[in-house]
Amino acid sequence: MNSALIRSVFYTACLTLAVSACTTQAWYEGMKQGAVNQCDKQPPGAREDCLSRLNNKTYDAYNKERATAE
Repeated sequence: MNSALIRSVFYTACLTLAVSACTTQAWYEGMKQGAVNQCDKQPPGAREDCLSRLNNKTYDAYNKERATAE
């Protein structure tokens, strides 16, 4: 997939989330699911490798880590 298309999809998703006034948690979960969906489009061997590199933190763990970094 070319980078312009990926950027376009990403910006559209972000705009959609902003317009629908989603919570931060919903945005976080949506981005994680989008990454899983991209891995699902990979060939079988590459799919597992892609999934193993994804962020598997829960929103609560992410939020605690983010709060301590501030």
